[in-house]
Amino acid sequence: MTDMPATALSDSPECVHFVDDWDGILHETYGGDADRAVLDCARRLAADPAGEEAYAWTLGLVMMAAYIGRFSRKDVAAAALEALQATDRRLRDLPCAHRTHPYESDLDDRIDHFVDDLPLLTNGLTEDEDPDWEDDATKEQWLCPRDIAGYARVAVDIIAPGSVGGIPPRLPARDARRAEDLRSIVWDYPSAAVDPGQELSAYARNLVANPLGYHRAGLVVVLHAACWYAASGRIRDRRVLDTMVDALEAVLPGLGDASCAHGEGDHPEVGRDTAEQATVGIHLLSPGGRGVYRHWHREELETAPLEAWLCPAFLAAIAREALEHLRTGRERLFGLRDTAHLDEVLVRPDGRLDVERLTHAVRFRCRDGQAAEDAGLWAARRFAAGPADPRERLVLLLVACWSVTSGEEAPPEAVHRDLRAILGSVGIAAAGGPASAPASALAGEPCPHGDVHPWDVLTELVGRRHFGFHEDPYGAHLNHLYAPRDYETPERPFDAEAWGCPRHVAQRVRGALRVIDGAN
Repeated sequence: MTDMPATALSDSPECVHFVDDWDGILHETYGGDADRAVLDCARRLAADPAGEEAYAWTLGLVMMAAYIGRFSRKDVAAAALEALQATDRRLRDLPCAHRTHPYESDLDDRIDHFVDDLPLLTNGLTEDEDPDWEDDATKEQWLCPRDIAGYARVAVDIIAPGSVGGIPPRLPARDARRAEDLRSIVWDYPSAAVDPGQELSAYARNLVANPLGYHRAGLVVVLHAACWYAASGRIRDRRVLDTMVDALEAVLPGLGDASCAHGEGDHPEVGRDTAEQATVGIHLLSPGGRGVYRHWHREELETAPLEAWLCPAFLAAIAREALEHLRTGRERLFGLRDTAHLDEVLVRPDGRLDVERLTHAVRFRCRDGQAAEDAGLWAARRFAAGPADPRERLVLLLVACWSVTSGEEAPPEAVHRDLRAILGSVGIAAAGGPASAPASALAGEPCPHGDVHPWDVLTELVGRRHFGFHEDPYGAHLNHLYAPRDYETPERPFDAEAWGCPRHVAQRVRGALRVIDGAN
């Protein structure tokens, strides 16, 4: 096979009859039995692993390798590996005069062109004569026995990562998918098939299982990249944060009080581009990924060297930072939320509410979401404590409901746990309605206001016209409801009876409870 003849395709149509099928399997658009196509290709290669058509069957298995490694039955994958290994054994040591071969370049840059280039390899034309040939390597380099052997090893490595040497470093296909999924999580746009909690828990469990292993650096970098997302409130299952905390606690003793010879600024910069950091972390999980990163560092001098990412002192520092952030976030999201400090902020010296501060905190939750959550929880707790003034009780209840329904997401467990208990036991009598009548029972009761209840009208008004950033129709109405002498009459005013209408209050309570229950 050192001098493969340039046989015209018409003389051996079986070599290229399946190229479109292989390309469909590569791009996951093939509608037939993919395992059957793989077996057919593998058997043809096994029948003559060093023959004139070995190049075609080998490149076909390269095109299908990602599918084989991920989806094929074990017997199908075994047949493909056996054929590829036979080709490698037969061809890898044959002499050649080429300094380089196509298999040594980035497969991702070339594999999409296989469907067009493979049929051209033996069409009887040299690359200079062939107007369709655009590859920078010659056809002779492509058909060189050592190149075919190299591509056989590439395919083996894709099917069974890390099982063969003598090929350029490559990120395993499964890790490429993991990196894509992880980027979608830290970007806060998780892919449809990705469960962020399950993904992050899996990385954490792997670190807990082997905190001193080869994967330690990659997993610490991944958990640090994801800790901001995990503690943001997007994940509603405390067990996810617990597992991440356990993992970082498990890894720190092994890192100890590590020191290093790196100077100031020699360690990688982390925390700013978490998607890039997560991608690096995935690359650190495998020898192939680390090899790819070394190549990046040679090409991009601004990147930190691989050794800096693996430095124990660096890993200890980012593990401690992630651990502190996760512990703080876990307490904020799932612990007991303390609102006692707001007594001095939201109650005036005369004992009356500073209602404007209270409504302002809820209105501007986009600036400080925790302040809005705390204000709503404080209002609910003060309501439950039973202030004597019925008008204050009504305003407190309405503010508590508003704090839940004004956000795009339900409050975290640390907040909605108490809110759910308080709002779930609300008797409308506490807000000025009939004695002992629960909100759920009164929601459908008729009232003299028909469908014209304050909050519905205000919501319709906000939907119809633009209010400036500092305008707050809801707050203006609640301020006036509580202290009509201190605040100007707002647009479209309502009397206290309409605000305290049992049906209106029941609707507000039920709306808040729906949001809270939807988070569980």
